[in-house]
Amino acid sequence: MRNAIETEIARSVEATRTQNIEAYMECIPEGWVMQGENGERVTRDQLRANVLRDWSIIPRTLAIETQIDSLQVHGDAATVYTSQRWERLMLQRDGKTQDTVLTTQKHRETWRSTPRGWRAYEIEELGGEVWVNGKPYQP
Repeated sequence: MRNAIETEIARSVEATRTQNIEAYMECIPEGWVMQGENGERVTRDQLRANVLRDWSIIPRTLAIETQIDSLQVHGDAATVYTSQRWERLMLQRDGKTQDTVLTTQKHRETWRSTPRGWRAYEIEELGGEVWVNGKPYQP
C-alpha cells in the first residue's frame, strides 16, 4: 500500500514537473478537497484553474519532490504526512524577469483505496517556507 501511494505521488509530481494538466488531474479524484493554511477550501475544479494559472508564470521546474514522512492505515483509508520541496523559475509581473523560487510545504493527507487504486481525497496544508533568489520571503 505504501508503494501504491508513493507511485501515485510520483505521477502527480511528474505531471507538475512537465506541466501536463491532463495527467495531473487524473491523479485528483472527484470529491477531492484541500484545506489551505488560511482556512480556504479548494475544490477539484478550483484546483485545475489554480494550477493552470500558476503554471502560466512558471517557465520551468528546476527540482520537485514529495516524500512520505509517515503513514497510518485505517482499513481502506490512510493518513499520510508528506513533505514537498519545489524549486522553479517564476516570471515577475513584467512577464520577462525570472526569479528562482523555492517552496517547502508539509501536508496531512487522507487517502482511500478505490477501484482505481489509492487516491488522496483530502489535503491539509500544515506550513512551509518560501525563498526567492536564495532569500527568505515574507509576504
